[in-house]
Amino acid sequence: MANLIETRFVTSREAAQLLGAKHVTVSQLCQHGKLPGVKVANRWLIPREVVEKLAKTYRAKPGRPRSGRP
Repeated sequence: MANLIETRFVTSREAAQLLGAKHVTVSQLCQHGKLPGVKVANRWLIPREVVEKLAKTYRAKPGRPRSGRP
């Protein structure tokens, strides 16, 4: 059963590696409904085929650097 889940789904960290993004970005995409995912045991599980399809066109953009405000 666990093997079936591992072949069909990836975690947000695995998806982030495939996309070249941070896992927080992937989690936020799932939270906002822009990336289909299911939260199980406090982890996002995303269909592998969706991530692989998205990886062909997705380009990670660097965020705005944090300012060193005092």
